[in-house]
Amino acid sequence: MAFDNDAFCWNGIVSTDTGAARAFYAATLGWKAVDHEFDQGEAAVMFVAGDVPRAHLRAPEHELEPCQWTTYLRVTDVDAATAAAEANGGAVLLEPCDFSAGRMSVVRSPGGAALSLYHEADENAVDNAPAGPGSRHWTELHSRDAAADLEWLVSSFGFDTEQMPIEGGGYHILVAGGEPRGGITPAFKDEVAGRWLNWIEVRDVDTALARAEEAGGRRITDPSDWPGVGRMAMLADPTGAPFGLIAPAAD
Repeated sequence: MAFDNDAFCWNGIVSTDTGAARAFYAATLGWKAVDHEFDQGEAAVMFVAGDVPRAHLRAPEHELEPCQWTTYLRVTDVDAATAAAEANGGAVLLEPCDFSAGRMSVVRSPGGAALSLYHEADENAVDNAPAGPGSRHWTELHSRDAAADLEWLVSSFGFDTEQMPIEGGGYHILVAGGEPRGGITPAFKDEVAGRWLNWIEVRDVDTALARAEEAGGRRITDPSDWPGVGRMAMLADPTGAPFGLIAPAAD
């Protein structure tokens, strides 16, 4: 039990129209929105796939907060990781604090990408979410300053890195515990620059993208095939929050 350390373990979705978001993600990904109440009385809306919570949904907390996906990195010690993130050139957007599900903070990379740091309240009550359609398949940073952000991720959280041989180069895999955890690439689309992009597994990218557009979403890239990776497309939900669709390549 417990989440893997230095692994991307959770996502939130911030939307100015949570009603539209419920309908959009149900149509696009098959997620079901469930009203949830924590033990301490805190209320949340959870998106569920395969009876497993996959992300939460909320409205912006202030008028300047963008519609976006938020990305959570599991760390051993939130306070220590937050201090390291700041000492290595990042900024602290939210100081470490406790809530029903655990302890968290929000930091910002030198390139401007926000990242939530998290440790669960009860390690015996959680486990890594299973893979399959509706699950988060991969997380990557589309950086405005990839060199600075890569150095920050390594020095702050202890990631090892491997360069991935792709056309144009510049893609690095973040490795922890001998396992690939995520990636970092120079941003090549304005819509995702300075953001963590989360790729959600679907059975058929073209069909899911068509459903998304019918439900008010907008394509950012057309579907394309990446040998050994899968078929992929980027899109934005009705309020502009970007994410990715992927049908993974067969093993």
